[in-house]
Amino acid sequence: MRAAVVLLILSIGCKRDPGYVVHRTSGPMAIDGVLAESGWGRAEKAGPFVRSLDGKPATAATEARLLWDDDHLYVAFLCEDANVSGAFFKDDEKLYTSNVVEIFLNPSGDGSHYDEIEVAPTNALFDASFSGGPRQGMDLSWSSRARHAVHVDGTLNDPRDVDRGWTVELAIPFASLTGMPKPRPQRGDRWRFNLYRLRQGPGQAGEGQAWSPPMRGDFHALDRFATLRFED
Repeated sequence: MRAAVVLLILSIGCKRDPGYVVHRTSGPMAIDGVLAESGWGRAEKAGPFVRSLDGKPATAATEARLLWDDDHLYVAFLCEDANVSGAFFKDDEKLYTSNVVEIFLNPSGDGSHYDEIEVAPTNALFDASFSGGPRQGMDLSWSSRARHAVHVDGTLNDPRDVDRGWTVELAIPFASLTGMPKPRPQRGDRWRFNLYRLRQGPGQAGEGQAWSPPMRGDFHALDRFATLRFED
């Protein structure tokens, strides 16, 4: 009996959907990595992220915030890091093998068509779309057409000092996303999504972080995506 109760509790925990309500922007957004716009102040905080493998507290704080308007989804990542480093400086390199933040978007919620966008501390961007389920039908030619910027609070690739962290700001056009059920979302619409961070810099043991932890070593776990609800 006790074993059955424990299994039930674990099952409930593994199915947890943290959910996120994304609000409309209150004015123009400058994509510069600084988050000075008043809209960011009313955006809900997604975080702190937890370890992606087991849902336990991460070793460095990470949170994200999202906003939207008629044409774009805006995403910000705030990453604590005492030694900000990045290995790649060109777009569409293997950013996922170094320090990076990632957003996965499944607008239709079909668990099949989804897009992946990554940004490194160097402001390099990687994007790809998928169709047919997790890791299936990868299209590296797809472009998110996202505007993006990074602000480093400290120095990049200089271990001689102590940094505070780095911030990413993204503007993702709805028109570029695949599997959109309509040209743009409306109030009350629900998507599936997830947010991640990989810490794989010099002197770091390597850690995957997530908003909704996949509880396994695969960020393409669509069954663990959270709900993104659009509101005013």
